[in-house]
Amino acid sequence: MEKAFLSENSRGSIMILALIILGVMVFSSTYLLSFTVAGLKTVESYDAGVRAYYLAEAGISEAVFKLKNDAAWKSAFETMPSEEDPACSAWSIPPYSRLDALGSGNSYEITIANSGCAKAEITATARISAGDNAVARRVVKLNVFKPMGSPAAQYGILSSGASDNVEISAANPLRIHSGDFLSNGVLYVKDGSIVQTDGKVLAAAGVVFSSGGQIEGTVCSPDVCDEDCTASSECPPAAIAPPFLDFTSSEPDSYISRAQNSDCGSVRSDGKVNCLFTPDEFEAMLWSHYPQFSSPAGTVIYVTGDANIRAGQELTINGVLASGRDINLGTSLCWTRSEYPYLRCGFAQVVVSRPGEPEDALSGLLAFRKINTSSWLGIGFSALNVEGLIYSGDETKLSSIAAPIVVHGGIVAKKLTLSSLWNGIDIYLNPDVIVDVFGSSEYSPIISIDHWEEEY
Repeated sequence: MEKAFLSENSRGSIMILALIILGVMVFSSTYLLSFTVAGLKTVESYDAGVRAYYLAEAGISEAVFKLKNDAAWKSAFETMPSEEDPACSAWSIPPYSRLDALGSGNSYEITIANSGCAKAEITATARISAGDNAVARRVVKLNVFKPMGSPAAQYGILSSGASDNVEISAANPLRIHSGDFLSNGVLYVKDGSIVQTDGKVLAAAGVVFSSGGQIEGTVCSPDVCDEDCTASSECPPAAIAPPFLDFTSSEPDSYISRAQNSDCGSVRSDGKVNCLFTPDEFEAMLWSHYPQFSSPAGTVIYVTGDANIRAGQELTINGVLASGRDINLGTSLCWTRSEYPYLRCGFAQVVVSRPGEPEDALSGLLAFRKINTSSWLGIGFSALNVEGLIYSGDETKLSSIAAPIVVHGGIVAKKLTLSSLWNGIDIYLNPDVIVDVFGSSEYSPIISIDHWEEEY
């Protein structure tokens, strides 16, 4: 009887243990299954979120395209300021939606909020199905603007990069005649530099003096407000939107198009007649007209890469020299090529002349990226004499020049560095030159990005 009782107890214990193990296995399996399902949902949600982000980016791209090309959007966006509405507050563009993008049920909506004359905040909200009736949502915001064609007409010097400073070092004197000097960034005046101006020196982010640097004239900045800075908008001065030039678009007013329509047949020996050059074609032409080269009057010469003015070259541009990259002036004392006489040495000199006809003829040195000089620029009493605009989309650096620099027009650069100019630089503001190059009171063809923001 006792053995039978123990046997029955053992069988009961084993059954209970088996049920416990089975329960644990069922629980574990259920947990692992739910964990796997949750993981799959997470992956699906992440994938939907990524697709929603790129869909929102596509919405931003379409909005920018429509601002450039859709007649109704472009006309509204480019509303001109008027006496009644100087801030262009009246223009508007209705919201725009695209359904079933990247699959059924997916969509994005674009809204354009007016923030000024040719200024807007674009918001693209994208929605992607994430399964089980869930929706992934992403929002991308972009602030864009088009600068006016000639906001620089009152400035002898305009440095337009808000985060790019102006550095004037060992330049004595820098004289600006009949115009203002505006830096959107910090203006550094140091190492014995003297800045003289008939107008005002406006520095939106402040002025820093060191090692004997000084300004002779009215200074208007957050830290220096001279008594002549009377208008509240001038001290501290407001930064202005940087002006841009159209170098390479297919528009007839772009500089590459102007060069294609200019006649350089009289100075070319390669069988071509237009004024569009590769860097090697440009240097070959200069070599064949050494030491003095004078461009045909009223032409726009466009070099698709760097335009290098080397040793001993005396260059006269009767119109415009534009570069798709950099303009380098006096960058080497000697110059070698495979053609006779193989080696040439000397100091370069550059003159830019404004043609008399037509009255709005273009003239200047225009670089998509940078303008650089070195100590091999300057002959006698002249290194650089420009009747036109000096423009760079990035930096203009005039440095280590032993002869004077004279500009009748203006200088516009994103960043400006003037150093070791002990024979001085004189800038005589000519608003007509600046307006002719940038265009009169029209918006630039280029849409610029001011701010990018993402939301989830």
